[in-house]
Amino acid sequence: MKQFLITVGGVLVGLVLFLFIGPILLFSMLAAMAAPPAQPSQMVLALDLREEMTDQRPSNPFAALGGSPALLEVLTKLDAARTDDRVKGLYIRANTGGMPAAQAEELRAALAAFRQSGKFVVAHLQNDNVRMGMPGYMAIADADEVWLQDASEFMPMGLSAEVTFLAGTLQRYHMQAQFERREDYKTAAHTLTQRTFTPEHRESMLSLMTGLYDTMLANIAADRGITPAAARTAIESTPFTAARARELSLVDQIGRPEEAERAALARAENAEIVDFAEYRAPTHNRGRVIAVVQGEGAIVSGVPEDGFFGEDSVMNSDRIAEALLEASEDEDVAAIVFRVSSPGGSVVASDQILAALRTAQERGKKIVVSMGDVAASGGYYVSAYADEIVANSGTITGSIGVIGGKLIIGPAFDHYLSTNTETITVGSPMVEMFTTERPFNQAEQAAFAGFIDRAYAQFVGLVAEGREMAPDRVRALAGGRVWTGQQALERGLVDRIGGFHVAVARARELAGIGADDRVQLRFYPAQENPFEALGALFGASSESAEALVRLNAVLSDPRTQRALAALREEDGSVRAESEAPRIR
Repeated sequence: MKQFLITVGGVLVGLVLFLFIGPILLFSMLAAMAAPPAQPSQMVLALDLREEMTDQRPSNPFAALGGSPALLEVLTKLDAARTDDRVKGLYIRANTGGMPAAQAEELRAALAAFRQSGKFVVAHLQNDNVRMGMPGYMAIADADEVWLQDASEFMPMGLSAEVTFLAGTLQRYHMQAQFERREDYKTAAHTLTQRTFTPEHRESMLSLMTGLYDTMLANIAADRGITPAAARTAIESTPFTAARARELSLVDQIGRPEEAERAALARAENAEIVDFAEYRAPTHNRGRVIAVVQGEGAIVSGVPEDGFFGEDSVMNSDRIAEALLEASEDEDVAAIVFRVSSPGGSVVASDQILAALRTAQERGKKIVVSMGDVAASGGYYVSAYADEIVANSGTITGSIGVIGGKLIIGPAFDHYLSTNTETITVGSPMVEMFTTERPFNQAEQAAFAGFIDRAYAQFVGLVAEGREMAPDRVRALAGGRVWTGQQALERGLVDRIGGFHVAVARARELAGIGADDRVQLRFYPAQENPFEALGALFGASSESAEALVRLNAVLSDPRTQRALAALREEDGSVRAESEAPRIR
């Protein structure tokens, strides 16, 4: 009966999706098939950075219908606009609510390259009257004009980290978190196991935040043409009025967004504002191929699963390994850039991805890792054997350590819900090691600690081999410690500072491609065919879905509609004639 109800429910859900979502998807696909409208001969691109960005573009073709913009897509478009004669400049709505420091750093570099091509950037700040996000401000500080709305003021600026510790809460409600970690700086589970910062946790956080803060201060000072001391004094004196911000050279103009937009248009005679998302960059299909393998989110194993409209929120080991191997088998691919933006995850999944990377190298492909805003723990594990590792100064990396455990909730159910859970087992006496009903017993604790020890030793060993460092040196840098990209460079954990385009340039050099030679980027995993995605949703083949869409396109064509109207009119005339009384 239960399975019957599930089946009926699935049919009803599918029917609702078909009736209400299907037409929307068909319309979207038809719009994509239609010839896009011509773009102006002179443009000022309007780029809104206020919305949270993912690092990479999803492989799901429908994620763009409701998803966030992707940093890599913004960077590649900015690079194309830099050499597009139609584009005269940029008008930016700056992010003031907060963005990862590494994202802001990559945008800053892209905007600097855009300006160096002889084009202008006008940026407008409109904060939420709560704070002025330091990374978002740094990203646009070098604009030709930085505007601030008078009513916004220049709100407090700096870095803040709030950590809520739940150990006391768990104890109060008869629950417990039990974790093994290697070593003391591996603090990911401290929110569940501790009541406050441990000395190692506090030290790690302060080191990371100070590194990020000092880097951003230096960048802001350089971009605003003031001394580092003056920048520090100004930022640490916030909040203050917009007028005071202009006196301190933190902004250039005071006004509303519409005024800043008009100022941008005034710099480009006869130009029109074009939304950045609508901008179609010139494309080419010539030159050698640099493969870009994308990996973002927690590293997991298992069957790849994505919501139909969702984005690729995890690094599935099957999918990423397949992408690396596919790129390595492609004879057109000269080198691979592996973009990693992950806080880590499964040891087993990380090992599968690393094995695929090493296989790609054995097949003769040079691999450059480009680290996003975070590439730590498992994110560093999968990167360790790359030919080069490129990280932003603000990338959070390292965390060479291992953690694992479980949350014990059985006593809470017993206390509050009067449940009684009993277990029957056969086989290994440790088959219920990870039950949430009770803590590890002594034997289970020892077995699990052994697994954690072996995983940690393996992690240290592969970093030592991949980075050509002595194991003792790696242990001194490991223990779960996290580093900024700049700190990691100083310790030999990465090879150079830079963003995605620096990684692509290094891949070109390692592949022997000349600096002036044209290359094309090919992204892996490849974006799914929209007809395949639509067919998968409704249980049809991709060919059937495509045929349906194309038939609908033909029937929607005005010429077809006129022909059908003429046929209907002729058919009506024939029927009227056949039904009219006849006089003989």
